[in-house]
Amino acid sequence: MNTKFYAHIFSYILKISLFALFFWSIHRGEYTWAAWCLLSFIVCFIPAILKRRWKIHLPIELELLIVLALFLHTGGGALDAYRDIPGWDHITHFLSTAVTSLMAFVVMAIIDAYTTEIKLNAPLLIFFIIIFSLAMGVIWEFCEFTSDMFFGTHNQLSNTDTMLDLFFDFLGGIIVALPGAFYLKHTTPEKFGLEMGEEFGLPPNNKNKK
Repeated sequence: MNTKFYAHIFSYILKISLFALFFWSIHRGEYTWAAWCLLSFIVCFIPAILKRRWKIHLPIELELLIVLALFLHTGGGALDAYRDIPGWDHITHFLSTAVTSLMAFVVMAIIDAYTTEIKLNAPLLIFFIIIFSLAMGVIWEFCEFTSDMFFGTHNQLSNTDTMLDLFFDFLGGIIVALPGAFYLKHTTPEKFGLEMGEEFGLPPNNKNKK
């Protein structure tokens, strides 16, 4: 059995756990977390929809990271990890941002390889990934603020807590951007993008880049 098999099994376990926590949250009267668990459970099946509808195959390793990030965020809330484990919020922010930044890095490389209009280089990559990670962090903070205002949750404890979340979002972007740029210095962005395109199930690229 290879690592992909175990990644599939672990992914299924996390998905089933999210579905179970949906009912557990309802039992406890935590309807907001129940809604988040159900939404996260649905989002976990987006890779399967992409595969069936558009023949886009998300690598199982990347799919597992997405499911893990969702489980730690929403499952951790349903299990009171935010309250009982110091720093849990910052850990989940760091992991989630690192995963989304990794996805952005892969997508940018594929776009670079499959189009003639975009040329990827290390400085542009680092800038884009860091800005992207911060943007995703700000959107998440908006969601937490909205949840606190309309549903009575307590996601944003203080201004310091929010700023620390954004700081860990920044670190999540850095930890992807810098190694990514270093890696691209030892291979061509086009070669990496084509390899990832094949992994995603995209058709062979017949364009000659200038």
